[in-house]
This record gives sequence, C-alpha cells and structure tokens, in this order.
Amino acid sequence: MSETYDLVYSDEALLSRVIFLSSPECVSIFVEDENKEYEYEEIFEKLLPTNIKISCIFPTGGKLKLEEAYELFGNSIEYGKTFFIADGDFDSVLNKPMISANNFLYLERYNIESYLMNKDAVIQFMRPKLKKTIKATEKIINYDEWVINIDAFFKEIFKVHFLVQKYAPEIKNVSRGFAIFITNNGLPDYSKLEKYKEEISTYIPDIDTKINEASTALEECYGCEIGSYVCGKCLVGSLSRYVNKFIKKKLNDEEVKSFLVSSLDCSNLYYIKERLVEYLKS
Repeated sequence: MSETYDLVYSDEALLSRVIFLSSPECVSIFVEDENKEYEYEEIFEKLLPTNIKISCIFPTGGKLKLEEAYELFGNSIEYGKTFFIADGDFDSVLNKPMISANNFLYLERYNIESYLMNKDAVIQFMRPKLKKTIKATEKIINYDEWVINIDAFFKEIFKVHFLVQKYAPEIKNVSRGFAIFITNNGLPDYSKLEKYKEEISTYIPDIDTKINEASTALEECYGCEIGSYVCGKCLVGSLSRYVNKFIKKKLNDEEVKSFLVSSLDCSNLYYIKERLVEYLKS
C-alpha cells in the first residue's frame, strides 16, 4: 500500500491509512475537512518545535466522522499518539455535546480559515500583482475599509445562522454559502441579508432583538476579532473578489488562501501548541 490522497475517505480507507502511516515515534493528527492537510502541515511547521514529528494528517470528512475516529484511535496505544482538531463552529455557545479529552481540541474560532486575515500579508501578496510599492499598494487596496465593510456584515449573517441553528435547525443556514450575500466585488449585498432575515422571521419572531442577544453570547464566547465566529471561507472568498477589481489577471479563492496560510501569524494558535505539547508529555 502507498500513501495516496485520492482515496475515498470511507471508514475502511481511513482505517487502512492510519494503520499504514501511523508511527509510535510520531503523533498522528486528525482534522475534519478533506483537502486541508497541506494547510495544517504548513501551520504545524510554523507552530511546533522541530522535535515533534507528525506521522500524517488524516482528514475525516466532518465533525461526526472526526468524533468516530476519536472513538477508534483516540485511546489506542496501538497507533501511537493521536491528536484531534475540530472546528469551533457554534458548538460551545450552543452547549452541544463536546468531547473532553487532552488529545481532542476544539478551535477557539469558527474554523482554521478564521485565523487567516492579515493586512500585511494581503499587501505583500498584491504588491507584485499591482507592480507598486508597499505604500502605494496599501493605498490602492485600502484593506482597512474592506474590513470595516465586510466584518460587521458577515458577523450579522453568522448571528442569524446561529439563531437558526438554535431555534430552527431544519432551515438551511451556513450551507447557503457566502457568495449569495456579496457582490461580484466581494462587498456586502445588504438586500440579500434582509431577505434571509425576512425568510426566517416567520420561524423566529422578534428576530432583531434575538440578533442583539446573539451578539452578546457570541462575543463573550469567541471574542470580537475579525473572523472570530465567522467561517473563514467567507472572508477569503470576499477578499479574493475584492482584490480582483484592482488587477487584470483574476485570482481564485485558493490562490489567496494559500498565500494567507503561508504568511500566517501563529500567535493566535499557540493554545494548540500548548495542548499538543502537554498531551505528548502524558
């Protein structure tokens, strides 16, 4: 058997990969989403001391599968040390059942992309595309104005998503995606937000009052930073569309995200390092 990333991530395929790739001398990392292995690998290269070796990063295909993987591998010495990283989502503030274990960690923000926003990285990324100096690029892009416009907007959307999950989970919410809420230039389309609120107001009366209550609950749990309780994919998608208006050769979300990952300031992720290091001592 050889390592391959085009496997179907069935239970059997995951089990086979863990058996083949795990090592008693290394730690195996399990994450939710497929195709994020490279992101976590790059993050851990920045975050962890060189003496910690990772045998492989295993995507499970969602939180339920991650929890099932923990039941299989989380307490088994047969596969060596195993560490599990789940997206924060709204689990904590919704008081959902959560695994409590020293090798199972929930991100303190919505997901790993929620940590990617970085003004300096965006300016560095766009400088060669605009062929301008740093100062000129910063003036053209006006990143701060984009943040002011989009941060509050997406937080409002995710407050509504949170309320739907709390009071009417049968209604489609986060899975609506982000593109329907923004313009082609990546800026807010408030008419779409109002349409969404109007749609759910029949299920959740007094929606504006409940949004204010949600704001308090979410900020107390996740903080107020950009991306704290917003899916980072929304921010990356908005940003890539926003910067595209300044250049001829258009960028896709993956290009923008890849650079943001490579430029990530890991200081907000030290809690992962601390938990992992402490677990490896046990």
